[in-house]
Amino acid sequence: MVTMSSSVMFSMPLQSTLSHSDNVFLKAVLEGFADGILILAEDGSCIHSNQEGRALCLNLSPNSHGVPPCLWAMGKHLLESRDLFPDHSLVLTQQFTAQGGDQIRARVQWLDLPSASETYLLISLENQTRSLYTSALLEAVQYNLTPREKDVWLLRRASRSYDEIAKALYITVNTVKRHIKNINAKRREVIELMAN
Repeated sequence: MVTMSSSVMFSMPLQSTLSHSDNVFLKAVLEGFADGILILAEDGSCIHSNQEGRALCLNLSPNSHGVPPCLWAMGKHLLESRDLFPDHSLVLTQQFTAQGGDQIRARVQWLDLPSASETYLLISLENQTRSLYTSALLEAVQYNLTPREKDVWLLRRASRSYDEIAKALYITVNTVKRHIKNINAKRREVIELMAN
């Protein structure tokens, strides 16, 4: 099992190339990302993970306190591809369903640092369900939706059917249709204003 360490920023070869202030700055940048970030050594040990990365790993594999097997399998595939495609910078992408149904997109790529003797794997994790929800909230403001229209829009953007929306909001399907019609009219109005 691969273990994660939140206290170790980087392994010794990399750490010696960064000043203390650069190291602190880099750690703050990584923690500030909305996406989860994991940096793995080629042996699978986790050199660094930001808080969101650790949370998403727990969502993907609640019984594991390390790098989830699905992510490490992607890392191993990237490692194996290095010999097959030495002149290509590959990025592997896969989507997983986490506990609770959230859709998590994982991207694995090489992290080559010019001053480091080793190469690392960079894994970025995006909670696409949360990203979609955030986009829908912003659109609700942009389109000036009523509170009820916003509720309908959030569910519709989550790919819910009219029947599912009606059941979730305790309204009829015809009411859902009416709200969607109003939302689409408001969207068209905003799009036309932006075009002019």
